[in-house]
Amino acid sequence: MDARLLSPEDLVRITGAKRYSKQRRWFHDEFGVEVVTRDNGSIVMTWATFSQLVAKRAGVVLPRDNETGKPNVKLHFD
Repeated sequence: MDARLLSPEDLVRITGAKRYSKQRRWFHDEFGVEVVTRDNGSIVMTWATFSQLVAKRAGVVLPRDNETGKPNVKLHFD
């Protein structure tokens, strides 16, 4: 898992916006999420979190087990 934070430059490239409020609105409009912010309004997000959002939107996120929270993978051999 990538714990590196998105840099301010990364956020501008991703959202196309420089203002924090517009970046937050972009994440809400694109992914339906309220992002975590610092006191100054800037977004705090790891690359891993962003990758998960993109994967979920693309429909490639694995379902998770309700008890463990781990991906629920079932192997089928024919």
